[in-house]
Amino acid sequence: MSSATGDSSGPVTWVDQVGFGRAPDPVWETRWVWLDRLRREFPGWVALFDPFASVWVAVRGREAYVTGATAYELRDRLESRRRSALP
Repeated sequence: MSSATGDSSGPVTWVDQVGFGRAPDPVWETRWVWLDRLRREFPGWVALFDPFASVWVAVRGREAYVTGATAYELRDRLESRRRSALP
C-alpha cells in the first residue's frame, strides 16, 4: 500500500490519485480532445471552452467570434462560416 509521504510498497491506486489531485477526469479529457481538433481544423481561429458559462467559443481577430452550446455546434457554425466566405 502506498502512503502520502511518497514511500510506496506497491502501485499507486486510484484512491491515491484522487488524494493527490491527479485523478483522470473523462469530461475534461474529452474537452481537451475537442479543443485540439477544433484548433487543427480551423487554424485561423482560437477555440476556447468557458466552464463557468458552459459555452464553446471561437475567436478570430478583434471582431469575429462564434459561440456554441456544444463542441459539435461550434464546429458546424465554423464550417458553415467557412463555406459561406467569399474566395
